[in-house]
Amino acid sequence: MSYDRDPRADALVKRFKAGQRDLGLYHNHCEDLARVFSPGRLGFTSQRQEGDRRSDDIYDGTGMQAARALANAIDDMLWPDGEQSFFLETLDDDIRDDDEVREWLQDSADRLDDAFDNPKARFRQARGEANSDIVVFGGAHMFMGEGQDLGYLLFQTLHPRDVVTFYDDEGNENGKMRSRRFTLRQAAQRFGEQNLSRVLREKLEESKADTTKLDQSYDFLHAVVQRKEAPKGALLKKNLPWADFWIEMDACHIVEEGGYHEYPFAGPRWETSSGENTGRSPGMIALPDTNTLQAQEETLLIAGQRAAAPPLLVPNDGAFDAANTAPDGITYYDAALATQMRRIPIAPLESGANIPIVMEMQDKKREQVWTAFLRHVLNLPIDGPQMTAEEVRARLRQMMRELGPVFGRFETDYKAPTVERPFMVMLRAGGFKPIPQRLLGRGIKFRYSSPVKKLKKLMEVAAAKAFARERAEIAKLIGSPEPMDIIDFDALGQFEARATDIPDIVIRSPEQIAEIRGQRQQAAQAQAEAQMAQMAADAAQKGSQAVKNLQPQEAAA
Repeated sequence: MSYDRDPRADALVKRFKAGQRDLGLYHNHCEDLARVFSPGRLGFTSQRQEGDRRSDDIYDGTGMQAARALANAIDDMLWPDGEQSFFLETLDDDIRDDDEVREWLQDSADRLDDAFDNPKARFRQARGEANSDIVVFGGAHMFMGEGQDLGYLLFQTLHPRDVVTFYDDEGNENGKMRSRRFTLRQAAQRFGEQNLSRVLREKLEESKADTTKLDQSYDFLHAVVQRKEAPKGALLKKNLPWADFWIEMDACHIVEEGGYHEYPFAGPRWETSSGENTGRSPGMIALPDTNTLQAQEETLLIAGQRAAAPPLLVPNDGAFDAANTAPDGITYYDAALATQMRRIPIAPLESGANIPIVMEMQDKKREQVWTAFLRHVLNLPIDGPQMTAEEVRARLRQMMRELGPVFGRFETDYKAPTVERPFMVMLRAGGFKPIPQRLLGRGIKFRYSSPVKKLKKLMEVAAAKAFARERAEIAKLIGSPEPMDIIDFDALGQFEARATDIPDIVIRSPEQIAEIRGQRQQAAQAQAEAQMAQMAADAAQKGSQAVKNLQPQEAAA
């Protein structure tokens, strides 16, 4: 095996470094954002050590609180606890109501949901980090794969500083690269000594005499790019549609080559501007006001300190020593001068600071920061006792206007790949029950629940139910059921169930409904016939008794 510079590795390293240069201005912007909204992400342009203090320059935490609140709200709306947030459905109508198919789809969705909840998958942690990156920096980079023992899913959110993403002419991701540092010890364990470059293998030999060299760090590049030509049905990782390389950057040496069936990253962005690939965020909108808040709070702290411990005015010849402002401190002054001035010569300096005005200005800035992070939308009161139905609909429409475009992008770029890639991983690993015979060779699709979709459907359901109530009132008013003939109550029930994301397995199929109604009709008919038979028997018994009652009278006559 040759350990010269690999042309493929050299090309990928150069492409990565060029991408990082292009992101220079974006990284400068991100450093400013991280300083006031997410200090843990500092390090885009500055050198940071793990565990160091990063909030010494923060005087006001409104920005961090607002960013965290929006990130948590996104998580709750995309992955609500206790609710199913995605559904598996068939593409073909002829098997949609098949009981075995419906049960398999629901069971598979439940198994996938359980895989997300596995603590080893780190899904909750990864999506929390991703949500924070989205609202602060405008985008996130989440990896979706398998653990090293292939027994569970694995999710990781990458630091935006380390990542370069590439896009095709339609704006879709077609490659991602990230840099990562490994110690010599970690690299040997991860990739195997025999796969390292000649330079690092020589370092390993030297470490036998000096073990401290094992803890020296080296730069590696992880590159996932689309293969130009991938054979269909490929089984070997080196032939799969997405190439996966680990490269020693200094030596341009490939230490590991593999591949993926599907693109293993999700790259959600809050919003984009024309001609840009990097995302734009609420944090970028709130940055000027948050910086102003820092300056205001610093000024207020200084003014408060001056008010609590004001500077002193001391005549030059009025005291023997400088004023002692420590607790229980004693300051000597000239008694003759005090008598002449008719007061003690030491006096506080009145700065004339108007602290209430500064605090009022701060409150206004804080409100602007919270507005940039959409608190006015997320906290809409939509069920107040004084609101009419039209007012409720108006507020819901406002929420949909604000959040609709954002969550539309989230479904395409965030939720869909985060669900569909792990589903395929589990399917290939045998993580589901055997596929029903009727479903083999058929297509399935995912349906996702989102707050905006749910609000829209709930508004439509409310309108449909209001229409049904109006028709019922008209029928009652005119004393005829004809106004109700226009309403298909089965269709209304199906529509409401779908709008509220009731699982399909809970809803009976049309065939089951028809069978139940047929049985009910037969039971009702049998009951009616039994009642008629009973009535006939009762009538016959009464007739017989009447005849018996008449017979003595006839005999007497």
